[in-house]
Amino acid sequence: MNRATTGVALIVVLIIGIVIGIGAAPMVMPPQPTTVTTTVTAGPAQKTSLTIRAVFQTPISEPWDGAIHVAILAIVDEYKGRGISIDYMFVDRKVDPKEYELALRDAAQSADIIFLDAFLKEDIARRVARDFPNVAFAAGSEWLPVAPNFAVFDNWLHQPAYLAGIIAGKITKTNKIGIVAAMDLNEVNRIVNAFILGAKGVNPNVQAKIAYLLGNIPPGESPWYHPATAKRLASVLIDSGADVIFAERVGAEEAAMEAKRAGKNVWVVGNMADQYDRAPDVTITSLVWDMRPTVRIVVERVLSGAFTADNLGTYSWMTFGGSYLADFHAFGAPSPPLTQEVLSAVKEWQQKITSGLTWIPIDETTPKSDY
Repeated sequence: MNRATTGVALIVVLIIGIVIGIGAAPMVMPPQPTTVTTTVTAGPAQKTSLTIRAVFQTPISEPWDGAIHVAILAIVDEYKGRGISIDYMFVDRKVDPKEYELALRDAAQSADIIFLDAFLKEDIARRVARDFPNVAFAAGSEWLPVAPNFAVFDNWLHQPAYLAGIIAGKITKTNKIGIVAAMDLNEVNRIVNAFILGAKGVNPNVQAKIAYLLGNIPPGESPWYHPATAKRLASVLIDSGADVIFAERVGAEEAAMEAKRAGKNVWVVGNMADQYDRAPDVTITSLVWDMRPTVRIVVERVLSGAFTADNLGTYSWMTFGGSYLADFHAFGAPSPPLTQEVLSAVKEWQQKITSGLTWIPIDETTPKSDY
């Protein structure tokens, strides 16, 4: 598909989305990959081995970096079955800027590919990439790629977030939902706004309130991973009447579990990975970020000598297999809180999204609290 055809298709889909009434919101155009092909035909010069390194600011137990790590491990196994050897190593907990830069430079000495979470350290990541033009960098970023070797990606979870919002809007009894999120940032805002839009689309009486970790954590600590603060903020939201919590950050589910033990019916939507095991009594579902399509395209391009500094964000969309709504587990049968009506509504919208027959608005403005 060429760019002209892609543009026409996007306009058609946008018009359809507006007509069926999913609601208006400020929108940005999604990042478009250079190609939608995820398999490159092997040629005589194709590599048979690769070295991948990853540098993370938070521990890999934090879901965002964990999603990247798990995907790389899966791709390593996939390519092993195809006779291609991939040497993968990672370092995490590199919060200090000097340690982060040293780790990146050390990784670049031996790597063909480096995956990294450049957020908050964009200047360091881009500076190091310029010094190693023959290494393929794939960085988590809300900004643009830079030739010749700095590709970017992000967790575009607005589509499953909208589906989760439908669930929240239908199961809330108080008409109050709460969100515990990292910070006021594009990649966070578009998920939160889609969640709220889905909830209000099926229940106009819904009120939403957002609490950010940034500004509520000790100086020098990461707003991406601070479970104790996430739990505390979720407790405040629950005390204010919220009975559905979107745990954009790990830790909020613990407050819901405590509320459940105290006799309150509080439900949770997890983020990044299936969080059911963390709080099985209260976790309805989770937004799951599957980085395998993104990692796979980077590996294929490097193997074939066709790597480009591209924006790979679209590979995280549901329509590319890069995200989905997690299993409902114990809540999967048509029973409270997930009735047949709720399940049918989610299934209908999921089919529209995955078939490309609807458009979920991408709104990266600061979410507004209603109470």
